[in-house]
Amino acid sequence: MTDSEGLVPSAHEGSPLPEAGVQVVSLCAVGDNLIHSSVYEKFRRKDGTWDFAPIFVHVGDIIKKHDISVINQETIFVNDNKRVSTYPCFGTPQEMGSALVSAGFNVVLSATNHTWDKRSYGVDTTLAYWRGHYPSVTLLGIHASAEEQERIPVVEKNGIRIAMFNYTYGLNGFVVPEKEKFKVDLLDDRERFMNDVRRARAMADFTVCFLHIGEEYRYTPTEHQKKYVRELAEAGADLVICAHPHVVEPCEWISNADGSACLVYYSCGNFVSGQGKVDRLLGGMAQVKIVKEGEGRARVAWHDFIPTVTHRTPRTVEAYFLSGYSDALARSHSVKGVSVKKLTALWKQITGLDAHAPAMPGGD
Repeated sequence: MTDSEGLVPSAHEGSPLPEAGVQVVSLCAVGDNLIHSSVYEKFRRKDGTWDFAPIFVHVGDIIKKHDISVINQETIFVNDNKRVSTYPCFGTPQEMGSALVSAGFNVVLSATNHTWDKRSYGVDTTLAYWRGHYPSVTLLGIHASAEEQERIPVVEKNGIRIAMFNYTYGLNGFVVPEKEKFKVDLLDDRERFMNDVRRARAMADFTVCFLHIGEEYRYTPTEHQKKYVRELAEAGADLVICAHPHVVEPCEWISNADGSACLVYYSCGNFVSGQGKVDRLLGGMAQVKIVKEGEGRARVAWHDFIPTVTHRTPRTVEAYFLSGYSDALARSHSVKGVSVKKLTALWKQITGLDAHAPAMPGGD
């Protein structure tokens, strides 16, 4: 992590609590919920329904403590078991949604390279599920109409208005028909994205951009990724959190010419997946405290990056924080060669950070 001079220290360096009267929002974001058959087949009930809640039992207490908790739902939902599928064209049982809500997630990212795996049906089914079952969940990146795509999503928490965007670099070669272009937010629509970020800066206190971008299995951001993030920062983004590489990448501050700053997490890696290499089992949870003082613009007052682990055995799949993972669990992992030492060293190698437990959003 590289902190620009005079900017906020990361949590492991310590940070003061905001003064009384300052508005505060805590936000966390995890990486890819990438649901292969080696994940979903373990949670099918005898009656043909699915119960994914056990995946998140070890992380839910922390997720729920944040005001805003974000997950990148990499794979699109289906409402027909005949359409459930794995790589390369995914279809995830929509029951995953109730497990995410039970775990504490209230913002779901849906613009990924797999959004169009089931074509229009998958987007429509995913929209219908969230709006029919959990309308209070903020769903980003996909839309039911062109008019809806024009509206900037703004979440208000604790008196702070936070604008949010979710765009993907592409759709694995699929092309959305012209008449349905509004259904998925694509990074190629650069002019609209940048203009919307500028609009958001005028109408909200804080702006977050969630990008599906970068190169798979690479430990550092690409030049294209850095350039795009820089443009967003200059347009007015305060926080950028990226997904897609399936491995973690570092985070850093970007200083703008006007004196403002943007915090960037270049990849949170996988949160849950069926991928079979050690570096793809390691993910990261971004933790951010956003504060607003008086009539000024909100800012990041504290941030951290916490390692997570996908634990997978022949019987189950579970997400853990690395701080709560053990070598006894590692020895039972379906992927050979997993150990706490190896995961900890890899985290340090990639992020430059020491692995530690998540801090509570209140600062304790």
